[in-house]
Parts: sequence; structure tokens; C-alpha cells
Amino acid sequence: MARLEIEHLVPLSKGGTNEELNLWLACPLCNGHKANQTEAVDPETGQIVPLFNPRTQIWHEHFSWNEGGLKIVGNTPTGRATVIALHLADDPDALLVRSFWIQAGWHPPEK
Repeated sequence: MARLEIEHLVPLSKGGTNEELNLWLACPLCNGHKANQTEAVDPETGQIVPLFNPRTQIWHEHFSWNEGGLKIVGNTPTGRATVIALHLADDPDALLVRSFWIQAGWHPPEK
């Protein structure tokens, strides 16, 4: 992985601002996959839903780790859509890095 970078939760191109409440730290992989998306399709319901907002939502209410901790699982419409949109469960680089974290005993995190 690389250094974290500033993510605009609502992209500037969609009217977002540089205000602190609209900023978050993200890895370049997630930030690149998100691009200017603010919503995505829930693969289970087919509905368009907002992507997860770490400033206003609680991670473990929308996501969990599969057994072994390698892949993120979406548990709600927002969680499922975010997993797909940001490639949280299938980006090969992210999976490789997580596998190293697992081997080192650093992952998955506890609640």
C-alpha cells in the first residue's frame, strides 16, 4: 500500500468542499476506485444507494470481514454497494497487502 491521501466524501466536481467534514483519509486504491462517485448500485436489491460515509456512519454496522479477514463483506445496501464500487473485496493489491497483515498477526482488526 502507499501513504494515505485526502479523500473528498462529496467530490468537488459534485459540489463538495474542502471543509473538514467533507474530508477523510483514504488509501490511493480506494480513493482511485471511488473517483467522483457518491452512490452505487446495491448488487442484492438493484437500488442505487449512497456510498458509506465514515464521518456519519459506523463501519461495523455496514461491513464485516470474511473468515480469515482477507475480504470485506458488505452487510447492508450501503455496505454492499461500497464494497463493489471501491473494489474492497477484489482489488488484487489490497488483497495482497491484507494477506501480509494477516501473516503478521495485525489483521483483521477487532471491533
